[in-house]
Amino acid sequence: MGGDAPARLDDDSLHAGVDRLVARDTDLAGIVARHGPPPLWAREPGFATLVHIILEQQVSLRSAEAAMDGWSRPPARSAPRPSSQPGRSGYFRPA
Repeated sequence: MGGDAPARLDDDSLHAGVDRLVARDTDLAGIVARHGPPPLWAREPGFATLVHIILEQQVSLRSAEAAMDGWSRPPARSAPRPSSQPGRSGYFRPA
């Protein structure tokens, strides 16, 4: 691909990339012929978006969404505290 990579990914550059790939891979060409090129989803730039994309690649879309919902909320008021009993490790929740 060399030094001709676009500075930003947009619909035109996505379709140009798909065209280059299907010209080299007949299996991929068949998939694109059946289903069309992949969508280009608009996302907010930033670390949270990067984490969300990585999660979506590792787990289901629903699981990724649930994880992101939990990550973006402030922690509960009664967060676990270290055990106060000598010689014991672990955590407990106050009654």
